[in-house]
Amino acid sequence: MAHTIECAHDDCDESSLRASYKPTTREQEAAAHRRSLAGDGWGDIEGRDYCPDHTPA
Repeated sequence: MAHTIECAHDDCDESSLRASYKPTTREQEAAAHRRSLAGDGWGDIEGRDYCPDHTPA
């Protein structure tokens, strides 16, 4: 299963793709992807994802 997250900022094309070979639900994969991106500086603000360069303050 693959899961893609794109930056919600209007002028940003940054995205992240995560693939998994283990059978998981879409919700589990999304949660694991967001946890791994949080360590890289990505933020989930009110249900929208932002890359480290565009995280709203």
